[in-house]
Amino acid sequence: MKVVPCLLLLFAVGGCTQKYVAPYHLPATGYLVVEGFINLGNGPTNFTLSRASSLDSPVIIPQSGAQVIVETQAGGSFPLTELGNGNYSISQIPVDLTQEYRLWITTPDGKEYLSDFAMAKLTPPVDSVSWKLATDGINIYVSAHDPQNNTRYYQWKYEETWKYTSAYQSGYEYQNGAIVSRPDSDDIFTCWKSVILTGISIATSEALSDDIIYEFPLVQVPFSTNKLVMKYSILVKQYALTKDWYNWIEEVQKNTERLGSIFEAQPSEITGNLHCISNPGEQAIGFVGCTSETEKRIFISRDQIPSSQVIITGYESCTLDTLMFTLAETFGTGSNIPVDISGRINSIKYSSAFCVDCRQMGGTVIEPPFWQ
Repeated sequence: MKVVPCLLLLFAVGGCTQKYVAPYHLPATGYLVVEGFINLGNGPTNFTLSRASSLDSPVIIPQSGAQVIVETQAGGSFPLTELGNGNYSISQIPVDLTQEYRLWITTPDGKEYLSDFAMAKLTPPVDSVSWKLATDGINIYVSAHDPQNNTRYYQWKYEETWKYTSAYQSGYEYQNGAIVSRPDSDDIFTCWKSVILTGISIATSEALSDDIIYEFPLVQVPFSTNKLVMKYSILVKQYALTKDWYNWIEEVQKNTERLGSIFEAQPSEITGNLHCISNPGEQAIGFVGCTSETEKRIFISRDQIPSSQVIITGYESCTLDTLMFTLAETFGTGSNIPVDISGRINSIKYSSAFCVDCRQMGGTVIEPPFWQ
C-alpha cells in the first residue's frame, strides 16, 4: 500500500454538497508521513519518511537527515541507516515474540515522534496463488490459513512481471551514416516489464470459526493489455496484521477507494499510531506495525489460455515500410530503425522505434533473475 497519495487524497476530497475542511493545522515543515513496517522476518526493515507540504496543492518532500530507531519494550535499540531520498533501512532485527516494538524518529529540527508499541506477529505461509479465466481477462486469487487461529487479519501486496516482444525483430542498426549488422548483445526484441500494484488488499477471518482465507480476489489481468502475450508472473507478499492495524488500513481504503457518491463514507481523520511528543498538537501520519513477510510467485504462459482468445499486443497499428529517402533522412533522428535488408539499398525494410525497440513500451531487455 502506498500511504502518501492515499492519505493526501482523503484529506483533499470534499463532501458532495460542500467543501471538506480538514481539521489539521499544517506545521511549517508539513505533515510527517511515515511508510513501512518493522520486519521480524528474514529481510530488512525499511521506512520512507516524507513531508506533505499542503492539502490543497500537496507536494511530497522526502524527509532527510532524520534519526530513525526501532525500540523494544525491554530497551533494545536498533538504529536504521539513511539511504537517501527519505529512505531508512536496517538489514535485520532480531525476533523476540515476547517483545513489543515501536519506532522513534528525530527530525533535523529537533522534533521527536514515537509510534505506539506494537505486538509482534509472524505471518503464516501463503497457501496458494491461483487464477481463473474470465470473459475479459484472468482473475487472480490468494488463499491462506493459520492452523493456530492467531492471524485473522491479512494484507497482500503484489508485483507483476511479464515478458513480451516488439512487433519486429531488427537485425540491423544505423551507425555513422551506414546500415550495419546488429550484435546479439544489442537485441531489442524481447523485454520484461515489472509493475508494483498499489491497490489495498485486506481480508479477515474474524467472523469464521477457522482462520482461513480462500481464494480472495487480488487483481484482474485484462486481455486488453500485453501482459499475457507470452508469459506473465505475479509475486504475492502476505502480512499478518493486528486488529487495530487492519482497522486503520480499512479506514484508509474507505476514504480513498470508495469515495464518489453521497452514499459513500466521507473523509475522516485518519492519522495512525504516530505521535509528535515534542509538540502534541502536531499531526503525524502513518501506522507502524510489526510483522513478517511471506510470499509466493506463479507464472502463467500464453499456451495456458485458449488459443482462440485475442490478446492485445499494443503493436496492432505497426507497419513495415521500404526506404524511400536517404539513410540520414530516414534513420538520422532515431525515430525509425532498420529491420531487414535484401542486399540493395532501396530494399531496406524499417519501422518506427516504438514498433522495433521493446523498451519503448517501458520494459527492459535484462531478464529478471527469478524468470523461468
